[in-house]
Amino acid sequence: MAFLSFVGRVLFVSVFLLSAWQDVYRFNEFGFDGGSAAKVLTPKFKMLSKHFTTFTGFQVPQFEIKFFFAGVIAIKALGSFLFIFDSTIGATLLILHQLIATPILYDFYNYDIEKKKFFQLTFSFTQSLSLLGGLLFFIGMKNSIPKRSSIPNHGIATTQTVENVRDEYIEHLKDELGQARVESEIMFEKLKLTQARLNETQEELSQCYQEITRLTRELKGKSNAEGFKRWFS
Repeated sequence: MAFLSFVGRVLFVSVFLLSAWQDVYRFNEFGFDGGSAAKVLTPKFKMLSKHFTTFTGFQVPQFEIKFFFAGVIAIKALGSFLFIFDSTIGATLLILHQLIATPILYDFYNYDIEKKKFFQLTFSFTQSLSLLGGLLFFIGMKNSIPKRSSIPNHGIATTQTVENVRDEYIEHLKDELGQARVESEIMFEKLKLTQARLNETQEELSQCYQEITRLTRELKGKSNAEGFKRWFS
């Protein structure tokens, strides 16, 4: 799993590494003034600065676009290198790069919706957002998993954890058995009370049966006596 995770990180940052290599080539294409990349980014950055000032009221400070472009390349390259070695700092640098570069490079908001360029830039913009989402997911997963470095001896800690779970399970079983024993004792007492009531009812029924038998005999005796009287009279 560790090897697959490493390969996945390498494949993920390959797009950033190739992009950084292309940016370096374009940066040095026409000298140290920023090259063709600076010429392409300058109008995009000016339009974004204009929109930012319009909506927020804050003025973006003026600076050389070639220094900005060089800093973006450095952040992208360093972040990619650190991300390969499972570093959250590298992921944070790549997130910073995406937040800075995405609205500048893919300025679909400067084109009409009928233009073909609008859809091309919108598609690239959404792809960049998906990379940003993957980086945020990586940081979230890293923060949700405890670091191994916080455990002095991972093997001993694992053994102790297993033993703790086993002890807790045994205690749970003991509690369950104790509760079952109490419930069985309560049921036994209820059965004893029910048996006593049944015995009392049986005795009452027996007395009723004896009373009925006595009354039946008395009725038969009276009937026979009356019959003899009628016969002799």
